[in-house]
Amino acid sequence: MLKNYPLLINNRNNAMAFDHQVHGLPAPLVHIGFPKALSSWMQKSLFKPEQGFLNVLDSLHTTIGLIDPAPFSFDESLCIRFIEEALKNNPDRNNLVPVCSAEALIGNPYCGGYNAKQNADRVKQLFPEARILLIVREQRQLMRSLYKTMVVWGMPHSIKRLLNPTDTSMAPQFNLDFMRFDLATAYYQQIFGPENVLVLPYEAFIQEPRDFTHRILQHANCTATAAFEKLPWGKRVNKNQPLINLYLQRLENIMLSTPFNYAGPFASTEERGRQRIKRSKNNPLPEFTHNWFEDDFRQIVSEAFAGKFASSNHRLQELTGLDLGAYGYEMPDTIA
Repeated sequence: MLKNYPLLINNRNNAMAFDHQVHGLPAPLVHIGFPKALSSWMQKSLFKPEQGFLNVLDSLHTTIGLIDPAPFSFDESLCIRFIEEALKNNPDRNNLVPVCSAEALIGNPYCGGYNAKQNADRVKQLFPEARILLIVREQRQLMRSLYKTMVVWGMPHSIKRLLNPTDTSMAPQFNLDFMRFDLATAYYQQIFGPENVLVLPYEAFIQEPRDFTHRILQHANCTATAAFEKLPWGKRVNKNQPLINLYLQRLENIMLSTPFNYAGPFASTEERGRQRIKRSKNNPLPEFTHNWFEDDFRQIVSEAFAGKFASSNHRLQELTGLDLGAYGYEMPDTIA
């Protein structure tokens, strides 16, 4: 046991868990995903002390302590150390809701979310009484944003290649189960209880941001503060980037040595990474060329996704009570 660290020991498996009650704190809120679904906005604007939250395990420390460890190497005490350090640095924490926010908890998107269940089990081990928040997004729109991120960080695959993986038994690759939201929802409801899992569609924030955010506060048993109305409702932290840049960047990625392409002859340095991000925000070609690539991308994704998510979205609707059809999600009655 770590000295000077209040711990709760789960006698069933001798695992360590964060004991919020020892610190006089309410049950924690754990935000598990999805990427490209409001995560940056919540982390930078909502999950702050002035809004009633205390960030006890941020995205970086969640990745280091909970997500990255190999299957048989997870040690809860490292996460406990990170949490205790955060508490130490925030002595004025009365009535604040501890929060852990890391969209990567939903699984690695590049590899089809292969580690999603492992992450869920570790969350349960570390925060057994947590309330869970999951933000979903209509699959076609989510795919565009995910693809953008993958290319910016070095992936050389075309969208057709990404959506048609080969030899999947040899290495985990992207697959559509990652975006079948009912799978993760059902599992989190199973291990935490349906009443402790809140699923909200990203599109609901676009339509009614205050109502959307109030639902998060209610789920976390967090009272809105005077700073609530000062939240940057219309601010977009991550803006859409021209697809033409992604096509050009993808060609460059073939020459770079990255986790996606070990055979690249040139090293992908930190400076090259910054330049990739900078270039991705500007369109070097005339504006009308942007539409060519958008139309092509949209057609490829639409054809690949047709009929693939209706059953999953229907089950998610049954699990959550959401009206996903109203937000443009594919449903059984929308398939031609």
